[in-house]
Amino acid sequence: MLISDKPQNRAAHVAGLAAAALGVLCLALPATALGQASAIHKTTLQDLPFPQPKFHSVTIRAVIDPNGEVPRHTHPGVEMGYVLNGEAQLKVAGQSPRALSAGDSFAIPANTIHSVHNTGAGPLTMLSTYVVDKNQPILIPAP
Repeated sequence: MLISDKPQNRAAHVAGLAAAALGVLCLALPATALGQASAIHKTTLQDLPFPQPKFHSVTIRAVIDPNGEVPRHTHPGVEMGYVLNGEAQLKVAGQSPRALSAGDSFAIPANTIHSVHNTGAGPLTMLSTYVVDKNQPILIPAP
């Protein structure tokens, strides 16, 4: 593939590479690193090189099946999330577990271990925006 010298084409190429890297990361991690293979369904809605030059902002819609869990992990930047529907328990290192339901929002500081468990009877749908270092994976499994 040829890459143009035009800034907008470079930005599109970088965004495409970042999205591909996220996809490869998700495929490369064992099912236990992301919970049950069928429990978590992610869709990348946006991936923008902002704020440049060090970061990119990624918006992801995640649907977690009933009783599904996103295990302990960190991000190399902040996560800002909003619960569209369902119920969950959010665990953040150094904080008490927090119940979440539709309409609740949350923020996770950079490099902070956290997890979320769907505690409702139906699917849990969350929308999260990550502002993360573009040179690192978005999700890093935690011990």
